[in-house]
Amino acid sequence: MTWYDRDYARGPSPAPRPWRRALFGSGGTRPVAVTLIWINVAVFLADAFLAGPGHAYLRGPLSLWGSMWVEYVLHGQVWRLLTSQYLHGGTTHLFMNMLALYFLGPPLERVWGPRKFFIVYTLAGFLGSLFFMALVMKGWLASAPAVGASGCILGVLGAAAVLFPHAEVYVWMLFPMRLRTLAAILAGMYVLNLWQRGENAGGDACHLAGLVFGVWFALKGDRWWTNSASRLFSRFAPGRRDDPRRSPAHRERMAQRRSDTETIDRILAKVHARGIHSLSDAERRALADATARQRADDPDFL
Repeated sequence: MTWYDRDYARGPSPAPRPWRRALFGSGGTRPVAVTLIWINVAVFLADAFLAGPGHAYLRGPLSLWGSMWVEYVLHGQVWRLLTSQYLHGGTTHLFMNMLALYFLGPPLERVWGPRKFFIVYTLAGFLGSLFFMALVMKGWLASAPAVGASGCILGVLGAAAVLFPHAEVYVWMLFPMRLRTLAAILAGMYVLNLWQRGENAGGDACHLAGLVFGVWFALKGDRWWTNSASRLFSRFAPGRRDDPRRSPAHRERMAQRRSDTETIDRILAKVHARGIHSLSDAERRALADATARQRADDPDFL
């Protein structure tokens, strides 16, 4: 990959992408984050339709089958740890989660790729459900149904706060705030509410676990992904059992190449945004080393 293959070297786009293209895709492609929005909306509408008019939220058949009940999970209905991520307790609950996913999801997906993004999104919600279940089993929280993609969304927010700490969001559509600051404030609120066992403490348990996992993955997850997760999930791909590319040496070389590409992209993006003088000595050395390795592997690399 050369400088000219990177987005920031191509100049500004002629116009921002319309929301219709973002939601419906173009050229047969659609971000996984947007697909998740469509799935959540479809499940919500289907559950409301099947429940019939006049029924309260969480009384539809999909909610009864898939919401997170600790007692049912302990009796073998483990799917609830995942299916609860696609259920919501009302239109406001659904709208706020999907709005956050719409804005925070695609940037992370462009950095990680669709598969990694989806797995991190799902694991954040899964760990949120596990943390909620642990607190219920310890007697800290009362047992109650838990639904929503909030744990997943907070995982996305936590990762984005690490990777894009100076990016700004508008809280309640009014007040600009940096993602890093927002994540810290939310973490403090969740810890305090859990300690006091306040209203929606169970939801905040899911939020906190998802947020912590997202931060951890953005800081340390790439090594885990390279050494464990990517290899684990690749085993399910057909035709890979005898592939010589699965040798330890090849995996190590590919991991180094991915790491070097991410390093070069990050540093060149900083140069593009702030100029070459903004680089530290460590960043200059890292860029030189990564570039040398890339040139050794690819003669066409610039």
